[in-house]
Amino acid sequence: MDMTYKAVQDVLRKAGIVISKKGEVHRINFFSGLENTAYYTTSLGEARDRGLAMARGAGRLPAVAVAKSRGTGRPTSAQLG
Repeated sequence: MDMTYKAVQDVLRKAGIVISKKGEVHRINFFSGLENTAYYTTSLGEARDRGLAMARGAGRLPAVAVAKSRGTGRPTSAQLG
């Protein structure tokens, strides 16, 4: 792969990750991601690799972590089976 910013940006965009650059620092995050999911690096290769890893792991959250019962923070009985 051609290691240019534009090439990495295109690859990450297709994977659902956005990259931006300020000075020498690259910032990667999910589209509409909050600051707590952002990753910063000065290496374009690391930004590409980390961004692709973020994209692969995006669908791996367990249902229990996403949907908790109201007020208790515990899984609902429907989630436990």
